[in-house]
Amino acid sequence: MNVKIVKLTSGEELFGEFNEEKGKITNPVVMIPVSKEQIAFQPWLPYSEDKEYYLKPEHIQIVATAAQTITNEYSRIYGSGIVTSTGGSGLIS
Repeated sequence: MNVKIVKLTSGEELFGEFNEEKGKITNPVVMIPVSKEQIAFQPWLPYSEDKEYYLKPEHIQIVATAAQTITNEYSRIYGSGIVTSTGGSGLIS
């Protein structure tokens, strides 16, 4: 699973499985701060039945790798459920 943070020129930060060659993001979510130590995921387009979206290259500002704790939580919810050890305290509780 190639989970990335994709920042769009609109300022939105999407988090999901991203294929850079195709510009395709699968199961994109936005991260919502709940408290200082907790975040929640919200579907990017909550009323859409689509799971895959093709982003235009001119709308992509940055592609970055997220912290392992966030990637693990995303994988638990949207992926295989396999998580890897981070060796420290996580952002998500």
